[in-house]
Amino acid sequence: MILWPKNHLNKIRSLNFSEDEVNVIHGRSRTGKSSIIAIIDYCLGSEKCTIPVGPIRDKTEWFGLKVRIRDAWVLIGRRTPSSSTGSGEFFFLPWSAGDKSIPETVKATHTHARYKDAFNKVARITNMSLVEDEDAIQSENPPSYRDMAAFNFLPQHIVANPNALFYKADTYQHKEKLKRVLPYALGIVDAEYLRKSRERTRYLKLLDSLKKELHSREAAFASWGAEVTVLWNESVTLGLVEENNDSALEARISSLRNLNDAYLEGRLSDRLRTPQYGFTNRLFQEATEAEEALQIKVDDLVQELRDYRGLAHRAKRLSKAVKDEKDRVVNLGWLQEKLVQDETCVVCGSANGHTHEVLSDLAEKLGDVTRLSNALREGPIVDKQLESLENELGVAQQKLHIARMHRLSLVEKGTMPMESLGRAYLLLGRLQALLMALATLDGQGDLNERIRQAEIDLFKVGNYFLNSGRGGREKLIATKLDKYISGYAQWLGIESAATIELDYEELTLSFSSGKSYRKDFLWEIGSGANWMAYHLSTFLALHEIFVEPERIDGPVFSFLAVDQPSQVYFPSTQSGGNLLDAHDKQAISLKGSRDNDIYDTRRIFRLLARGLERTGFKVQIIVVEHADKSIWGEVAHMNEVAAWKEEGDGLIPKEWF
Repeated sequence: MILWPKNHLNKIRSLNFSEDEVNVIHGRSRTGKSSIIAIIDYCLGSEKCTIPVGPIRDKTEWFGLKVRIRDAWVLIGRRTPSSSTGSGEFFFLPWSAGDKSIPETVKATHTHARYKDAFNKVARITNMSLVEDEDAIQSENPPSYRDMAAFNFLPQHIVANPNALFYKADTYQHKEKLKRVLPYALGIVDAEYLRKSRERTRYLKLLDSLKKELHSREAAFASWGAEVTVLWNESVTLGLVEENNDSALEARISSLRNLNDAYLEGRLSDRLRTPQYGFTNRLFQEATEAEEALQIKVDDLVQELRDYRGLAHRAKRLSKAVKDEKDRVVNLGWLQEKLVQDETCVVCGSANGHTHEVLSDLAEKLGDVTRLSNALREGPIVDKQLESLENELGVAQQKLHIARMHRLSLVEKGTMPMESLGRAYLLLGRLQALLMALATLDGQGDLNERIRQAEIDLFKVGNYFLNSGRGGREKLIATKLDKYISGYAQWLGIESAATIELDYEELTLSFSSGKSYRKDFLWEIGSGANWMAYHLSTFLALHEIFVEPERIDGPVFSFLAVDQPSQVYFPSTQSGGNLLDAHDKQAISLKGSRDNDIYDTRRIFRLLARGLERTGFKVQIIVVEHADKSIWGEVAHMNEVAAWKEEGDGLIPKEWF
């Protein structure tokens, strides 16, 4: 970490962190320890600046980091902001691994957008959107190395937070993005899977659109059905087409088209047959009978609906009458209470228990009447029947209207030419107008082919997902996480027989037992010490997975920055002070009074060292703490980066003031 002073006469401030040890910066309150994590986050491109206002911002012109990304070293930095939104001036400079010097001054080379783009390329993060619907609002919102910061930081307000497991997941926007990022970060899905997901969504939308178009055409085609039937019936009557048993709409349209073609080709005389007026009479008789049957059904439904409405109305009147009568009944409860108190007859004044038997019998009879009145007062439930009858009546009335219009279409018009030939030519004119309208619906055959092709494409993509192995990867990682988290938690004295899962929807841990279907979440488990233990255990488990050979080149940076995990044992006061500030060589000076807390704090560092070993020293760990070397000094793989315990010590050197 590098801080360039605003006063160029001052020396550059730098802190060096080891790659294969647990790096500890410890000291008193208000020395700038927690700003370490904020500075790292700020230099890595966070939208907002959480570096505290005051001397750190006032004295620093640029904040920077020298980092190794895979095998390449880069010097990155960002100008001190003038507001909480952060500066848009960045630099991103390749750096030689052997070069120990730091430039005295730096200048901006990148905007915020270019800086993030450069980092994404170095981190090899796909630019494919995580949103499957490419038309969605966030479709141009691909994953970023910034999204992966959730796996790198455990700031003070998160490290023992029961409601938030991940950094920034306590806000809705970041939580929703992290839900989509998590499977990608864990290697459950890759760029190819994301591309296929969007392809599947595209085919689904295309297929839905094509089917809607087909349905629209079919509806429009069917809307001409009545006119087609009228023309076909009249053509049969005039002897222009043969009567057949095929009543399908398409068959009749085909027959009418053939008739029109014959007319246009001058072959109409060849089509003329003996008129079939009996055919129209038969149709008229059938239509009349159908109309009468529908009218009877409508009449029956109207009467039934009236009966139900009358029943409901009478029930309401009965309910009101019962209520009025019940209100007039003597208050038996009051009477029982008064008589039980003095056991005196209300008639003769003698003391005896006979009144109790009378009242009990009266209460029983009144109870029977009350139950009966309640049943009568509630009335029959006819809401469902009324709704059903109203719907059925609406459908029946529509069918009656259609039948009536069909019968009227068969009635001879007074203005229609009586001779067959004149009627035939009039029919042909109407027929041509109909065929022109139907011609606008042509192309349906091509539409069916396009639907078939879309279904084939969707089937092929579906096969990809069937064979993608995502379910197996999810199950394998879930099994590993359960094992790793449980194992790490045991190092902090947390014993649990429950199965631990990382819930992708809630973005927290869930705990379930094989003996029941109940699932508990992190916020329901224990105390601050438990929450801290599961936070550290989860992050170490995740990084153990991130550094596996198949994911070592994945998008998550291999570092973990933790702010004051000992706060659950040595909490700070509202003023910012901490018990450990008042003690030098804390493990010795607090011996006898806080032995358990000292022991538990030391276990935190042993846990971090254990995580370092299990990841093959491929993860860099940074801890800022109040706890000093007397507590964790005997733990393996510890590196004391800085100790700010004296007056004036801190992130900003004394000489900068």
